[in-house]
Amino acid sequence: MPESRATVSTEHAVRCVTRLCRHWSHKFQVSVDETRGEIFFDPARCILTVIEGGLQVLIEAPDEATLDQLEPVVANHMQRMVADETLQISWQR
Repeated sequence: MPESRATVSTEHAVRCVTRLCRHWSHKFQVSVDETRGEIFFDPARCILTVIEGGLQVLIEAPDEATLDQLEPVVANHMQRMVADETLQISWQR
């Protein structure tokens, strides 16, 4: 299964994970705790893990085209959740 990863520096990692999972829980199945969130886009999923200084983001998808679609969507939504800072998100496949 193809995957894309990004390490994102942010002072608001916990808030971003919590808000993002709450936002998407109205449309998708999510799992969230203090240090990790998982969003099931079916058949893709996004895992957000709080690390020192930011977030580790992993998107797993059935194909490259789905990754192409999800990367900007996840990045845009993450930026909206931490509106007071500009996130630098560089995806690595």
